[in-house]
Amino acid sequence: MTAVLAIIGAGPRGTGLLERLAANASLLPAGCEIHVVDPHPAGAGRVWRPDQSPLMLMNSRAGDVTMFTDDSVRCAGPISPGPTLAEWSGLDDDVFPTRRQGGAYLRWCFDRAVRAFPRGVRVFVHQTNAVALSDGPRQTVALANGTHVVADVVVLAQGNVGGHRTPEQLAHQDFAARTGGTYLPPSCPGDEDLDRLPAGEAVLVSGMGLAFVDLVVLLTQGRGGRFTRGRDGSLTYHPSGREPVLHAGSRRGVPYLPKPVLPPLADRAPRFFTPALLARATTPGELVGAACRELVWAHYRELFAAHTARTRMPWDAFASEFAALPITDPALEVLVAQAVPDQADRADTSFLRAPLTRSFPDQAALNTWMRDHLRHAVARATDPRHSAHAAVLHGLLTVSEVLERAAPTPSTARTAAVLSRFAAYLGSGPPPHRLEQLQALTRAGLLHFLGAGLRVTRTDAFTAHTDSLPFAVRARHFVEARLPDPDARTHPLLLPLAHNRTRVPVDPDTFHVLDDTGDAHPRRLALGLFAGGGALGAFSRPGRNAPFFRQNDDTARRVLAELNARTPALTP
Repeated sequence: MTAVLAIIGAGPRGTGLLERLAANASLLPAGCEIHVVDPHPAGAGRVWRPDQSPLMLMNSRAGDVTMFTDDSVRCAGPISPGPTLAEWSGLDDDVFPTRRQGGAYLRWCFDRAVRAFPRGVRVFVHQTNAVALSDGPRQTVALANGTHVVADVVVLAQGNVGGHRTPEQLAHQDFAARTGGTYLPPSCPGDEDLDRLPAGEAVLVSGMGLAFVDLVVLLTQGRGGRFTRGRDGSLTYHPSGREPVLHAGSRRGVPYLPKPVLPPLADRAPRFFTPALLARATTPGELVGAACRELVWAHYRELFAAHTARTRMPWDAFASEFAALPITDPALEVLVAQAVPDQADRADTSFLRAPLTRSFPDQAALNTWMRDHLRHAVARATDPRHSAHAAVLHGLLTVSEVLERAAPTPSTARTAAVLSRFAAYLGSGPPPHRLEQLQALTRAGLLHFLGAGLRVTRTDAFTAHTDSLPFAVRARHFVEARLPDPDARTHPLLLPLAHNRTRVPVDPDTFHVLDDTGDAHPRRLALGLFAGGGALGAFSRPGRNAPFFRQNDDTARRVLAELNARTPALTP
């Protein structure tokens, strides 16, 4: 009898796993079958599907996107190099590709992996949903089209499964229906019917991350507006007349920082947030403090190396004193003032607190402050003079890599949760020109900011209060511009595996699914945001020994070992 593997999900995670299975093909049982199940196009999945708006961009540069191992990756399986998105597409390294282009690259990666399997190994793609999973001598995956896949090993790789509605969100939905307004819950804006938001009417927007930027683009350029750049370099927005008027706020009150142009990095080794520290630290606070020091250290290391003329102290002397001071010690401010005379060259540590802490008499004053804030953010991300500010992202990547390689403990889990609050703000922002577009939209009167500490209630309309304005702003329409929290309970196949929890429990080392007693299923694995073990990004930077590749390789080899172990038992 043929050994069968089922992979549920054909997006970046499923594609990456398929690539590693092909790379380790010498371990495959003869005549093995691989069934890949996804209702969306193989490779691209839902997020990168080809039928979305061409206005939607990736928030990574083409040269920073790869699905292939390189010499930096430390894994048991063979290294199988392949092109970055830039090399494959012919785009410049620094270009932000469209999501369609990212999806086309992923489809090519998927097809290349399929072609790489030896003859006799068959790959079947089922473009439908997997709706149920039952156990027995073999596992049965029920598909929405009425067919079944009987498999020996099942890997769940569905990506970001969400959509569960909280009582508050259900109340918003009911209120909008009763008052003739619109409420859009957390989701990908490109998946929503945005025509429900009428031209010229006020819309409250909660959230200022990537989903917010997507929403703004679709409601402006997506409705026929256009941007032009003047001789002075500034952008002007020319409305189509079909746009709503957006009023946006969030907990932090400002958009994510734009993706910077990263300066070269000679030494990736962590200075403070080290594996040794993780082994001996006793509190999450100690780890968070070390992580923040790593970020600020990256700033000053770049400043002293690339812009020595703007410093007033030898690097060795500064580094020695810096290393002896906690990040919150006032003596550190004194040291920095002595060594770095220009305030603009000093590390911006507002991410440790909040970038917007003041109040304004009206939205016009807040909009003026925000345009200035965005202008500085774009300059820091794009001007080589400010490479030290961009280098903070190197520190963030270092911290993330150390955490991802660490054994999971309550302290590391708590640290990861705390760091995630500002990691997205620092490192997962949009292309810089998107923040220029936000400035232009405020000048055009189509975007107004609400500030920090946003709270939305229901009175005679949706009502927004913030810490930044002395008055409320009301509107009939309200959009929560963020992705839904992962929730396995919203997926019919995952629901029974989650045991009434939001995530499917898995062994954090092997990704085997755990039952309600904590025992691991030897032939069932889960990887992704919906699982309680490892949540890794869709793409990885080349040359970083990314955990994405190591975990895919480990999982592929684990799956192949199980298939081989079962092959004798499957023989008639």
